[in-house]
This record gives sequence, C-alpha cells and structure tokens, in this order.
Amino acid sequence: MITPSGVQRQDEGRWTEHDVIHKKPVSQFKGPGLQKISFKLQLRADHNVSPASKLKTLRRMCESGAVFPLIIGGRPVSQNYWRLDSFSQDDNYYSPTGQLIQTNVSVSLTEYDDSNYIEEKTAIDKYGAIGNALAYFL
Repeated sequence: MITPSGVQRQDEGRWTEHDVIHKKPVSQFKGPGLQKISFKLQLRADHNVSPASKLKTLRRMCESGAVFPLIIGGRPVSQNYWRLDSFSQDDNYYSPTGQLIQTNVSVSLTEYDDSNYIEEKTAIDKYGAIGNALAYFL
C-alpha cells in the first residue's frame, strides 16, 4: 500500500516582457507552462512494500530520463506524461539485520509534453517498462 500525501500541484503561464522606450513594458502571453506536482510517500515493509526496491525503481526512473503516465487513485492526473525531476528520502528506519524497513520519500515531477512524438517514442521504447512501473507504484 503506497498512498501519496501532501500533494501540491502548480500551474503557470509563460509570459515575456517587451521593453518600450518611455512607456511601461508590454506583456505578451506565450502559452501555458509545464505543470509541476510534488508529494510524499511513506514506504513501509509492514505494508507489503520493499522500500529498498521502490527506491531503486525511483532512482532508475530519475537517472534514465524516463517519461510515464502518472496515475493516482486509478485515474491519470493529466493527459500528458510526466518526468521524475528529483526525489529525496529521510526518516530511514532499519531492522536489526540492517534492512531498510521504512522511509519517507519526497517526489517532484514535471509534466512532459508528449507532442514531440519522435523523442517520446524513443523514450517509451527504451524506458517504457521502467515508466510503467510508476503507474503500478502508486
């Protein structure tokens, strides 16, 4: 059982300011920006989760540049894919034998615009199995 908590989502627009002599700058809307989402996960061995294994999966996703659908509660968060920008762990607890039995993970994701089909297709072919892991991860 892995449930995200403290979910924060950020949307933004892209703007450019053009300087005009003797007048205030003129603002121009360039389009929507990429959405960002962050949340915390508590990985606990007593919830039939291997914290070390899940951390290994997250590390591979982060370091490989995998893009993936983000599914929370059985539904996609958006139509677009996401990339794992960073994650950090803290509050690690170990068993007497040295196995990681609990950790808290903070995850930061950024939307990936999949309209760039050539790059997306390459990433899915190369990293699709890793990316699909996050869909089952949550």
